Amino acid sequence: MTTKDSEPGLAARLLHGARDLIWQDDPAQRRTAAPVQDAAPAVPTAAAPPALRLATDAAPANNAMTAELLAVVMSRPTAYSALADAIGALADIPMDEATRYRTSFAVLKKTQQRTVDQVTQAIDVHLGVLESEQTRFAGQSKNAEDAQITARINEVEALRREIEEGERQIEKLRTDTDALVRQIQDDQARKQTRADALARETEQKKEAIAQTMRNFEGASAAVRSTLTAAKAKVQQYLA
Repeated sequence: MTTKDSEPGLAARLLHGARDLIWQDDPAQRRTAAPVQDAAPAVPTAAAPPALRLATDAAPANNAMTAELLAVVMSRPTAYSALADAIGALADIPMDEATRYRTSFAVLKKTQQRTVDQVTQAIDVHLGVLESEQTRFAGQSKNAEDAQITARINEVEALRREIEEGERQIEKLRTDTDALVRQIQDDQARKQTRADALARETEQKKEAIAQTMRNFEGASAAVRSTLTAAKAKVQQYLA
C-alpha cells in the first residue's frame, strides 16, 4: 500500500481550540495513504461527498472536530467510499436501509466488480487512517506541551531562583542604603508578579490542552463507532 502527501496540520487545527496557543505545523507534510490496489474512483458529486454525509449521519451533532477528523479519514477513495457515495446518492429516494445498501452494492458490483470482502477490507483501511491521525495528534500534542508549558515552568523556576537571590541581596544591602533596598524590593515585586502570572497561565494551558485532548478522544471514539457500525451493516446486509 502506497501513500501520498495531503494537507498538513490537521492535528494543529484540531488543537487550535486551546486558547491563545500558537501551534507549529509539522514541517513535513502529513502522509495519508493513497488508494489501495482495489480502490475505485469515488462517485463525483456537486456538494459534500455522499460518503462523508453518510458517515456523519451517525456522528455527534455540532461537533466540528469530529466532522473534520471524519473528512480526513474518509478522504481516501476505496471500495467502501465508492459504496458510501452510491448509498448517499440514494438518500432522497424512499427505501429502507437494507434495500439502499443492496441496491448501491449491486451497482458497484456490476460497474466496478466489487465484492463484499473488498468493501469490508476498505473500512479497515479507513480505520487505519484514523489510527495514523491519532498517532500524529499524540505527537503534536506532546510537542505543544513542551513548547507551551515546559518553557513557562522553566521560566517560573528561573524567576524564583532570582527572587531567592534578591532576598539575599536585600539582607546584605539593607544596612547600606534604604534607597537601594527599595529598588531591589520593587524589582522583586515585579518578578514575583510575573512568576505568579506565569504560574497561572501554565495551569490554564494545561487545562486547555487536556480539554482538547479529551475532545479529540471523544471525536476519535465517535468516528470509530461510525465506521464500526458501517462495517457491521455491510456484513449484515451484503454478506
